[in-house]
Amino acid sequence: MNKNLMFDIAVYFYQNYGISVDDIAFERHQVGFNVSIRENGIYLYIRFWKQSKGRDGLPDECVILVTANFKTHEKRNVRKLAKFLNLVAPRYGYEFLAVENNDELNSHLNLMELQVKHSSHYLAPLGEDLAEQLED
Repeated sequence: MNKNLMFDIAVYFYQNYGISVDDIAFERHQVGFNVSIRENGIYLYIRFWKQSKGRDGLPDECVILVTANFKTHEKRNVRKLAKFLNLVAPRYGYEFLAVENNDELNSHLNLMELQVKHSSHYLAPLGEDLAEQLED
């Protein structure tokens, strides 16, 4: 786990939602780490995969939004989170943003659909094109 990335995530959630670092769970695993928040009306789960090992057809160096529910202003906050990830994640070597099998969450971002076996994921390369898409 990259401590600078963890710090950036903690600062983002503190500045925007008043969530302290103690209320953010960072969990290391074999292919990267997960971030989980259940505080102040936010239910969030993000995977940061350095290696996908081919799972779900997702590429390496992928940030995966699994759950991103906000008590208020759902669409605006999801898009704001995606903008933050698009800005910060590439600094740490991440190349893609994905939504894991969640049509409702993707309705806020409109990422490209990626059909895998019996489910749908959504995917976009991080960078300028995604930044422009999120401005709409």
